[in-house]
Amino acid sequence: MTPQQEAAFERKAEQHFKGHRGSPLGRDFRAFRYRYDVCATCEKFKSRFDATFPNAPGGRGWWDRKFGGM
Repeated sequence: MTPQQEAAFERKAEQHFKGHRGSPLGRDFRAFRYRYDVCATCEKFKSRFDATFPNAPGGRGWWDRKFGGM
């Protein structure tokens, strides 16, 4: 890509995204994502993740140890 093509692309990208809100400084890019999305794929991922990493922070075993198996 030539510098002129890159500059034209950057102008188009800035024009396209100027109305989109960005994440606040220091925030995760998922800041505006709905967190409690329950779907079959999500549940499958969570169960497989818990089986693979049972003691990971946020995993089922971690919650049970930290909060007494609520």
